[in-house]
Amino acid sequence: MTIKKGTWLVFITIVLMVIITGCSGYGKLRLQSRFGDDVTIEKLKENFSDYTVYYAGYALDNPSGIMFDPKNDNRTLMPSERWTKLDDKESVIEVISWIKIQDSHYRYPRLYRILGPDDQFYGYLYSAWTHVVTKVMDDKTLWVYDLPDPPHYEEGPEGETKNAGH
Repeated sequence: MTIKKGTWLVFITIVLMVIITGCSGYGKLRLQSRFGDDVTIEKLKENFSDYTVYYAGYALDNPSGIMFDPKNDNRTLMPSERWTKLDDKESVIEVISWIKIQDSHYRYPRLYRILGPDDQFYGYLYSAWTHVVTKVMDDKTLWVYDLPDPPHYEEGPEGETKNAGH
C-alpha cells in the first residue's frame, strides 16, 4: 500500500513541477483596482502620449481591447500582427468608447495591469476579456497575442439583446 502511495506522490510532484516550470515564461493580467494607485482608463486616455497604444479588433468601432505600453520604462509589449497601433487621441477615445458600450451587453470591461512571470509591470489592457496570451521573448520584452473578437449581438423578439455568436 505504501509503495502505491509513494508512487502517486512522486507522480504528482513531477506533474506539478512541469506545470510550474512550463508556465514560467508567460505573463498574466491583474485587475488595476487591486494596486491602490490612481491609474484609470480616463487617465490613460488623457495621457495617451506617454504610451505606445494598440487596439485589437476588426475596426475602431469593433474593438476587443486597447493596450497601453509605457514609453518611459525599459520594458516593451510586443503585440502580434493583429494589433493595430493608434497614434492620435481621437482614435484612442473612439476605441475606449466602443469598449465601454460592451458593458451594456453583460460584458464588463475592466482595466488590467499586464505583468510578466515575476510580476514585472509591462503595461495596461482595457477589455471585457479576462485573459490574454503573453509570452516572454527576452528579459525586457513580452509578446502579446491577439484577443478574441468581440461578440456580435442582435435584438430578440421582445427587444432583449442576445449574443448572436453563441
